[in-house]
Amino acid sequence: MQRRQPCLFALGLILALAFTAAAQDTPPARPEVLPVGSEPQPEPSPVRWEGSVARIGAVTVDSAAKTVTATGWVNQTEGPIEVLACGPKGKTHESVFVLTLNPLDLQAALLLAGLKGGEPMSGLGEGPPRGSPLDIFVEWQADGGPRRERAETFIRQINEDAVLPESPWIFTGSQIKDGRFMAFAEESFVVSYWDPYAVINLGHPLGADDEALHANPLAVPPYGTPVTMTFVPRAPTEVE
Repeated sequence: MQRRQPCLFALGLILALAFTAAAQDTPPARPEVLPVGSEPQPEPSPVRWEGSVARIGAVTVDSAAKTVTATGWVNQTEGPIEVLACGPKGKTHESVFVLTLNPLDLQAALLLAGLKGGEPMSGLGEGPPRGSPLDIFVEWQADGGPRRERAETFIRQINEDAVLPESPWIFTGSQIKDGRFMAFAEESFVVSYWDPYAVINLGHPLGADDEALHANPLAVPPYGTPVTMTFVPRAPTEVE
């Protein structure tokens, strides 16, 4: 079985690229994206197997538990957001967390965990997102011990003055457009405002409103706190 695991990884990468290529002509171009050829294109990271655990760059896949993990830090503790987690060169002015990873590794890891993307959305705020549902948990150290909360805990609904209720997140998968893997070009990994170029979208109707959600200052750890984000596919009986 161990000798077959690299082949599974390769298959996952092929599926990731095939999925993104299939929808490359759907979303409109956006002016904030760099011109074609102005940024390097991603390459998949080497995979290292340790039993049932595969490390793809900075992303870890547990093939037995079917979970995916990545690390980063707290980037924003209050104010309006459109993104739950982005890369260091992403929309950090409106993202709760920053993750340091290759988005192609993240997409391939989620595919290996059994998730599937659905029909792509046509533009920003236009949904709902289609694909496999998952839960996202954030872990960090506080008061000398570990803490773990659902991702929704860190998001506040402004109109209701309440924490976002428990909601699924949707693996939509990012896309290739004009020869670019868009999650690499924009570094939007997990978004609260629907984005066809992100890897994961919020599965709540407020994802259509770019002004509805803020970071929850009562729950977000202090700025700069190291965090581990865990992506857990929902069981088939939980599919919305």
